[in-house]
Amino acid sequence: MSTNFQVKLEKGPSPEEQFCFDVQPQPRTPGQWFALKYPAEVQRWGAPILEAVVSDQRGNRIVQPLTLNDNFFASIISDGQLGHSVVFYQPEQQWFFHDPADQLYHPTSEEKLVVLLSALISRCAGEMPADVDLIRLFRDLRSDEVLKPIVKRARAIHAADSTFFSTTSSHRRVEGPECHTQLARGFVRSTVKAEKDRLLSVGECYERFSEYCRNHSVEAVHRNSFKQLIVEIIKEEFGLGLRKDLQDAGGRYLLGWKGLAVELAERN
Repeated sequence: MSTNFQVKLEKGPSPEEQFCFDVQPQPRTPGQWFALKYPAEVQRWGAPILEAVVSDQRGNRIVQPLTLNDNFFASIISDGQLGHSVVFYQPEQQWFFHDPADQLYHPTSEEKLVVLLSALISRCAGEMPADVDLIRLFRDLRSDEVLKPIVKRARAIHAADSTFFSTTSSHRRVEGPECHTQLARGFVRSTVKAEKDRLLSVGECYERFSEYCRNHSVEAVHRNSFKQLIVEIIKEEFGLGLRKDLQDAGGRYLLGWKGLAVELAERN
């Protein structure tokens, strides 16, 4: 027994039409659903999903989502409209997402990004009319075989170079070598003052920095690492190099700077 089907690829909208939801406020196809939510990505990458309309001998209309637009779905992993920023930090080959709760970037995995795309498609399927092939959409297009390559492609679209988390960047993450550099720079700029005839040893500076870190709920970097950081920062801020010939009131030699003092505000 044979069944005849007529397949027609739906023609995409013209630039003037742009998925005119003033006339049809409810999306009728998966492609329209994603286009409504991500219009800027449609402009850049084209239709979200290649779809076909299948008619059987009885004239029943079935919308079949055939394949995903890889570039479109790779792009929506990061949604600037919702403040959901995701980047692939190339120097470490690591994904990071921005958490609005603490305004910091946190590491994440490609597996979680696959789950994110899968959840979006699942939500789309739940809002589709009865004439959409939901099995194809919900089962086949949500598979790892479909979504994992999309996330890998997203590495290029959301790539960030070494400047993204540099010490002078406004982007900050929960961990990373630049975090202590940024903290040390803030410590010097807010607490270290020029004071004639005062001596500031590396030891005292580290003790005050440790207190500064505790006040900011951050674990202090190791003393040896701190020394390397602070020497460069103080030289940048005050033009002073580290001296080994300083002597305190007791005649002991100090490693530090002359003409500097730390004024750490008392914590309320």
